[in-house]
Amino acid sequence: MNSNEKFLCMVKDGKLTILLPESEAGNVVRLTEMPMQAAMPPEAQEISVKKHEGKAIMVEGRIGGGWIYSTEMIDLAGPILSALAQKVFGK
Repeated sequence: MNSNEKFLCMVKDGKLTILLPESEAGNVVRLTEMPMQAAMPPEAQEISVKKHEGKAIMVEGRIGGGWIYSTEMIDLAGPILSALAQKVFGK
């Protein structure tokens, strides 16, 4: 059974903010490839989002404590879709 969730996020000022799902919208999170129950801190396998500045990204993983664990990048939006996502979901 896969308990991972999908998150639509926006990268702004080097930080990742969740747009969807609504239950997590507005939360600023960091990404890690580390599994949730690993004996190491999530920073050990943190994924930098700085290169995606201004873009919407879709990731899959498990959320907890300001992190999305076991992160897999699903898609990266181009400038047009990123602007649309920001307009529709942005605050």
